[in-house]
Amino acid sequence: MENEAPLKVSVWERTSVQCLLRNKQSGGYYARFTVSGKQKWIALDTDVFTVAKLRLGDKKAEVEKQRGSVVNVDTGKANMGEIITVYLARTRANPDFKPATIKARETALKKLTKTWPGFAMLEPSQVTPPAIYDWVSRFKTEGTNYVPPGAKTALKGNSATSVNRAVDTLRRLMDIALEKGQIHGNPVHVKPPTGRLKKKVKTPKLNLPSRAQIEKMLHAMENNGAAGGWGREAADMCRFLIFTGARISEAGLSVWGHVDWSRGQMLILGTKTDSSERFIPLFPALRKLLKSIMTRRKSAAHYAPSRKADLRDTDRILRLSECQKSIDSACIRAGVPRVTHHDFRHLFATICIESGVDIPTVAGWLGHNDGGVLAMQTYGHLRREHSQKAAKKVKF
Repeated sequence: MENEAPLKVSVWERTSVQCLLRNKQSGGYYARFTVSGKQKWIALDTDVFTVAKLRLGDKKAEVEKQRGSVVNVDTGKANMGEIITVYLARTRANPDFKPATIKARETALKKLTKTWPGFAMLEPSQVTPPAIYDWVSRFKTEGTNYVPPGAKTALKGNSATSVNRAVDTLRRLMDIALEKGQIHGNPVHVKPPTGRLKKKVKTPKLNLPSRAQIEKMLHAMENNGAAGGWGREAADMCRFLIFTGARISEAGLSVWGHVDWSRGQMLILGTKTDSSERFIPLFPALRKLLKSIMTRRKSAAHYAPSRKADLRDTDRILRLSECQKSIDSACIRAGVPRVTHHDFRHLFATICIESGVDIPTVAGWLGHNDGGVLAMQTYGHLRREHSQKAAKKVKF
């Protein structure tokens, strides 16, 4: 029949080993299992059959352990180790989580199990509020006994972020036990008789260089003869960070198609959260910088016939992905305290607030979606200083 649809050809090739399949296009081998009624595909990262068989055995053991944990959790008979297995599986399978989020949760879980000996063997009912208080107290004061490279002794204590992430991890584990009816309430929510469970996060005090110091550093960077033409590129990257408030990872994603000259705005692709994508104004200094970079690119194309004179929308604005070594070197030559890529983001916010821009607006330009709560915590003192200076101009 002429109208008959063509047969769909599968790219998967069965092998003589159960659960082991080969992708015809890439030649790579994959393991396929069924867990809780859903298919689970695992790349074995090899196109050699004998290697794939060996790796399949390891993956099969992991899946069997996961199956057993799922059964015990579903029937309300799991210990904390089995709940951890289910928690990790849920975390890694969540499509809304970025790799950095998954990594952070795995790290927090490792710190929890390392600082609470025998935790995996406990029944959920044994994870009581007093036991949690004792663990948190040890964690805050003793830390994980991590010995940094080159150090002779272990670090004592742990940062507020590490402690709080571990506490949040414990809360999520106990939520799974609560979900399956193994406990009647989450013990993490019970307030300790004294103090607090989580560690108070101290907002770091900003100690940023002055604008004159920054200009001195950029001048030293541009006039570094040993760097060839890259000194100018590094300096322009620093200016781009100062004029946009972009994170270093966001700056590297910026292309000419993100610049809307007619509307006077530029798109910044957020990399930290899905909601951090935003538009910022083409401030006069930013517009001038972009025009300067554009002129230099076209001039370089004029002397290099292999390059197109017309910049495409998909061309990256910046030639570098980072320039910390150049910054460090320039700071030393200029006699300026060391600064980082992220300091330029703080400098952007500081200049905006000192110029009279309200904090919620600055927070939006930074890609924060909390209405300015975090920005107020970080830069609130600047607004108060600005307010006091402005008050002196008021005459009744």
